[in-house]
Amino acid sequence: MRNSELFERLGRGDLTALDELVSAYYPEILRFCLRHCPTRECAEDAAQETFLRCVRHIETYVHGGHFRAWLYKIAANVCADMYRRAHPSSELSSSLLAEESGFARAELSADLARALAQLPAAQRELLLLRYAHELKLREIAEITGQPLRTVQSRLRTALRNMKNLM
Repeated sequence: MRNSELFERLGRGDLTALDELVSAYYPEILRFCLRHCPTRECAEDAAQETFLRCVRHIETYVHGGHFRAWLYKIAANVCADMYRRAHPSSELSSSLLAEESGFARAELSADLARALAQLPAAQRELLLLRYAHELKLREIAEITGQPLRTVQSRLRTALRNMKNLM
């Protein structure tokens, strides 16, 4: 079912539409939170808080086909808030790539993680949003609050830096 139909049903007070919306997006929001939180429990809490904030502010959201980007922006803010509460004097920690099966993949994953860790946080975030979460450039621009051309340019720079580090 399309998001526009879900939002139409939500507007009529159909709570099953909310369940469908959460079911559709929970796995990818949890995956995003897993990359931005130190533990699985923290990531699960962040994902739940993301959807709580979404529900709390759903009436302020004007559906224009950008719900996914809006949800990711909420998740990014929740993860940052949780991190700041846990580490008030530190910067956001580096994200690690998900574990892969097999030795070759594990080794490549470790190399990528080391290279990612050496990148500035903003470049690392762009790469994760684009390639780990498979977001479109327009969605990334909405999440980060940057113009589309800036996102494209910074993503190219991040890829060039990754290539140099590898």
